[in-house]
Amino acid sequence: MPPAENILRFLRDCGLDPGRSPLATMQSLYARLVEANRQFNLTRITDEWDYWRLHVADSLAVGQVCPELLAAPLRVADVGCGAGFPLLPLAWANPAGEFVGVEATGKKAAFIVDTIEALGLANATVYYSQAREAGRADGLAGTFDVVVFRAVGQAGEVLKDVRGLLKPTGRVIAWKAPPAVAEERELTAREVGKFGFAVTESPVVALPDGSEQRQFVIFQKQA
Repeated sequence: MPPAENILRFLRDCGLDPGRSPLATMQSLYARLVEANRQFNLTRITDEWDYWRLHVADSLAVGQVCPELLAAPLRVADVGCGAGFPLLPLAWANPAGEFVGVEATGKKAAFIVDTIEALGLANATVYYSQAREAGRADGLAGTFDVVVFRAVGQAGEVLKDVRGLLKPTGRVIAWKAPPAVAEERELTAREVGKFGFAVTESPVVALPDGSEQRQFVIFQKQA
């Protein structure tokens, strides 16, 4: 079933070009997600409407704040990519970018490897590792323009583990609910002071139907 019109409108507002990124790819991802979820606990979101709203639209909502993630030839790491979000929607929406997932759960990493091949996402790969170890690995350490994470942990704490992945002027972008941004603000301020980052909070983005909101905490590495 194709996504509802309000979801399509939202995706266009995020910068998606449906002509360049056929929706059938994300529909195939949904089918694979549901099938894999019968075998092991991959995601709690299996309803099709919720999949489009809380996985695909949420993953691409960053395009309303940092549109270059859906258009520019950036090297992007998704730390703790889980079932493949936002990694797979970002790779689908932006064929000019290079997207690398970092995932410490073997079954999830294996699912993403198989799914990347099945969907033909040649600009995506996954690395089976803890974030801190990836930040010291050859070919990964210091090579990314942007590091993203969603539903992983407190932004300030995660920053410690992912900063080794960044280029000298790289950014870290965290997906958060607005209440969590407020709750973590004090901790976030302490951590950015330790590691030489500047932090900004995005405007709030309402997901399709308005029942969920997203806010992005952006850490910019200082030269």
